[in-house]
Amino acid sequence: MWISIVLAVVGLILLIAVMGSQRAARGWRTLAFVAFCALPVVFAATTIQANLNQMKRVQFCGSCHVMENHVASLTYDDDEPLASVHYRNNYVEQDHACYSCHVSYAMFGPVKAKMNGMRHVWAYVTKKDHSKIELYEPYSNDNCLHCHGSSQRFREVEDHMEEDNFLARVESGELSCLSSGCHDEGHYWDGKYDSGASDDESWDETPSDSSAAPAESTEVNDEDGD
Repeated sequence: MWISIVLAVVGLILLIAVMGSQRAARGWRTLAFVAFCALPVVFAATTIQANLNQMKRVQFCGSCHVMENHVASLTYDDDEPLASVHYRNNYVEQDHACYSCHVSYAMFGPVKAKMNGMRHVWAYVTKKDHSKIELYEPYSNDNCLHCHGSSQRFREVEDHMEEDNFLARVESGELSCLSSGCHDEGHYWDGKYDSGASDDESWDETPSDSSAAPAESTEVNDEDGD
């Protein structure tokens, strides 16, 4: 980004010098003008890219106060909640932990995540009730299988082997990785259930059939493209 700023300043200086010179050839003037027009575009593109990369970081997700508990749960010392297990054991890159687990690995997954991020902002600004954070749709098994699907250790887990047609059912979405009795605790923090209702309820109660998506929520969403 800083390189683009320097180039923009240099381009402006050259443009002023060339355009102000009576001796400058027409070709040089044209080149200076084109460079001056192109540099802001380059600057804007690199700035946007830098911001998009920043949005992948856990620090960015935690900068929104409604996500503080979810980010804090990454370091919760327990072997059950998925978030802390993956984060503390380096199963995902720690600096991009939210992004790694919440962004679809389909072709337009990152784009969809950023669009949802804008929806989160709009929902938070326009809605009065911010008490519940939920996903817009059931969590996709594909996000889990992206890393675990080809793992021998994953396939040979005793509970997995005892389940009839386990892998085929998970791949089809018939059986959710977040089903009750499986990995149904996504995020956990002390006092999470004190109010009698989970802030992460949609994760904990995700339907096993991913095709039966609930109506889209107007609440703030915890899908990591924030």
